[in-house]
Amino acid sequence: MTSLNKLFAMVIFLAGSVVLPAEAHNRSQSFSSWSIHEQQLSLVFTVKEREATRFQQTYNIGIEASLLSHLKQTIQVTQASLNCPVSNEFRAMTAKPGYLRIAATFNCPEVIENSAPSIEIGSFFSLVSSHIHYARIAMPGQVPLEYLFTESHQAHSIVLGTANWSTSLQQAFLQYTVLGIEHIFTGIDHIAFLLALLLLLRGIRDVIWLVSGFTLGHSITLSLAVLGWVTPEPVIVEALIGFTIALVAAENISSRTGANRQIAYVATGVLILMLLLSLSSALNSRLPAITFAGLILFTISYLPSTNSVGTIETRPILSLAFGLIHGFGFASVLQEVGLPPEQLWPALLGFNIGVELGQLLIVIALWAGYLWLRKYKSLTTIVPDISSALLCGLGLYWFIARSYGPAF
Repeated sequence: MTSLNKLFAMVIFLAGSVVLPAEAHNRSQSFSSWSIHEQQLSLVFTVKEREATRFQQTYNIGIEASLLSHLKQTIQVTQASLNCPVSNEFRAMTAKPGYLRIAATFNCPEVIENSAPSIEIGSFFSLVSSHIHYARIAMPGQVPLEYLFTESHQAHSIVLGTANWSTSLQQAFLQYTVLGIEHIFTGIDHIAFLLALLLLLRGIRDVIWLVSGFTLGHSITLSLAVLGWVTPEPVIVEALIGFTIALVAAENISSRTGANRQIAYVATGVLILMLLLSLSSALNSRLPAITFAGLILFTISYLPSTNSVGTIETRPILSLAFGLIHGFGFASVLQEVGLPPEQLWPALLGFNIGVELGQLLIVIALWAGYLWLRKYKSLTTIVPDISSALLCGLGLYWFIARSYGPAF
């Protein structure tokens, strides 16, 4: 068996071994808005309906009832170490399709403006450690406060009397910076794409150009989408992210084996087959036919001309182009969480900087691993080959699953 056939066999084998990582890509988030009136703290908790299905096996009741039971056990409000009991029982509210809304009212011992309460939200973390909860606190006569709850930070003490524009902007910037860092570290597909991009590079100058291209690309589309100037279709974006990983990894393989035309023809054949399936009633495709047609044209135009030298030279341009797609993926987080209108730019800037900091740490770690591998010449060949095959299989699985699977 030739080295090329071995790589193709490895791609097929590894594509079937990445089901759990692909499912783990689903983001787990919930949101709440709180309002204060004298001794009462009113809550409206919002979450996607698919998130609440996680509790059905635990409670063995309906989705809405399961969520109600879970929230009763995991949300607590205290004031001066005293519990603020629920004065108005947790109850379901009307929500837009695909979402659930739960309301409750907590009654504190003292007037809240005189004694700051503490909110603890432990919802979902027992099942999904990467879950993120976003809370917005409406303060009488003050700028609204924004809080992020994570597995490591499930409680916040509400700041009273000092929430002016300056402190509010600073808080928004810092918290969204943390959210950006957390997102890039929990975004398996973004890390996979960065690794695929870096596998062929040999110098720090190439790394700088590549990271700069990717940063510019995703910063543009992140801002356009969050500001509402461009409205991408999330399902298409998620599928295309899988395609970017598969194509870059396939380009790595073609550059190392010289079989660029054969790989291009195989990739084009897969895309043509997916196009035909989308036009028939055999499978319900979530991607329009024109998207498959565009990918076919791009693949057959780009892959056959790649080679080891040209690939390294054009990779910053490719990272810029594909960064535009990943930017829409980053934006989906902020679109679900929502940006505070009063702190729009600090929050957007903080999130983008957080993504960049997380990306920089990942690139440094990957580059350090490459420098370590250079000590072992036998590994410098086999590791890129195996990694490219794994990433190609992973990206191919995500692309197909997101093209024909349920909504994310």
